[in-house]
This record gives sequence, C-alpha cells and structure tokens, in this order.
Amino acid sequence: MIEVIKKADTAFVGVYRDYKKLVKALMVGVLATLVDMAFLYIFKNYLDVFYLTAQAMSYLIGMSVSFYFNKTFTFRNRSNQVHFQFASFSIIAFTQYLLTLGLMFVFVDMVFNNPDSNVIVMVSKVIVAFIGFVYAFTLNKSLTFKIFK
Repeated sequence: MIEVIKKADTAFVGVYRDYKKLVKALMVGVLATLVDMAFLYIFKNYLDVFYLTAQAMSYLIGMSVSFYFNKTFTFRNRSNQVHFQFASFSIIAFTQYLLTLGLMFVFVDMVFNNPDSNVIVMVSKVIVAFIGFVYAFTLNKSLTFKIFK
C-alpha cells in the first residue's frame, strides 16, 4: 500500500508540483462553503434576516474562514502583514464572485442556451466553481501568500 502511495505521489508531482497545496485549498474551500451555507441558513431561518443580507453576511464569514485556513493550513504562511493579506484575499474573492456571475451567464444563456433548466444551471455552477477555484488558488498562491511574506 505504501508503494502505491509513493507512486501516486510521484505521478502527481510530475503533473503539478504543488498538488498537495491544491488539495488542501480544495478542502478549505469545501469547509468555507459549508460554513457559508450554515450561516446563511441560521441568519435566514432563525434570525429572520432578509435573504440577500443574510447571503452577504454568510459569504463574509465563509471568506474569513477560507482566509484563515488557507493562510495557516494550505500555505503555512506566518507573515505579520495579515491586513494586507486579507485585503488581497478579499479583492481576489470579490473578483472571483464577479467572474462566477459572468461565467454563469455565459454557460447558462450562451453555451447551453437553457436558463429554465435546473440541471443546466447546476452543471454550469459546477464548471464555473472549478474555474473560480483555479483562478482564486492561482492568484492567492502567487500574490496574497507570496508577496506579503
């Protein structure tokens, strides 16, 4: 079993040297999304907050969780320039959000040309989420947690 793991590690390193960071970032992204969704549910259903306000608040909490765990777990960054890193991370997250909105329109309305289909919307969301993840990971790796060391 250990030999299989070593071979898999060698193969992954051959494809992408920092694949372990990519996997960690993906795990953090899933955690942050679950936190976002949990707080959205709490704000909307238990605190009776308007759903768009609840979404904005829960998104900020999820983004903060993502920042903390990407800084400490994914990139193991010990910089004291946390305010610059958080600003950079936030700008990237906001542009990722805008990219997501734009790509959702492109895929749902232009590529698949079927905005009434829930399946098309969800398939588009999966595609767009992957693109957004790669975009944010690349920028945070090369800017947020590299420049502000």
